Amino acid sequence: MSRLSNARSELERFEQTKPADYQSKYKGQIDNVMGKLDDLGGYDYDPAADTAYQQYKSEYTQKAKLANQNAQASASALTGGYGSSYGTQAGQKAYAATMSDLDTMLDSLTSQSRSEYNTKKSGLQQELNGLQEAEQNDYNKYQKDLSNWYNDLSYRQNEYNNAYAQRQQNVSSTLNGLFSVLGIAAQILPFFFI
Repeated sequence: MSRLSNARSELERFEQTKPADYQSKYKGQIDNVMGKLDDLGGYDYDPAADTAYQQYKSEYTQKAKLANQNAQASASALTGGYGSSYGTQAGQKAYAATMSDLDTMLDSLTSQSRSEYNTKKSGLQQELNGLQEAEQNDYNKYQKDLSNWYNDLSYRQNEYNNAYAQRQQNVSSTLNGLFSVLGIAAQILPFFFI
């Protein structure tokens, strides 16, 4: 087999080994985590939708009513069993103090909810960053492999071009030699017929 045939065969064989187009292994996971982040939205706490808050509200409201009744009863006992504005005020203060504890509980539940939201969001962002980094590493490796393939292809194309150029030069040299011989023969041939 000639150098040109070998170079052509090697080039054709190598062209079949081109890496396939890049396919992400992480796209589905990245899309899933991004969807979770989108669904998470901005922080929003709704006490009406929080069953823990509703239980505390019911409990504290009941305690506040009892505190109101006890304060009014105590004030009534001090006045000989008669209701008074003092008793009403004492009851209202006891009710307000107990309900103030509910506000403190609401602040605590809101803070806990915000903390859980931030932890969840941070976890999703870290997961997304890890997936995106892995995706970038895979893509960089693909680009490097593809670049190496093109470099190898270029080498094989140069080998083929060099073999073709050498063959052309050999053919040209052979033809030049043949034409030289024919030229000399054409000059000598008339002497044979004299």
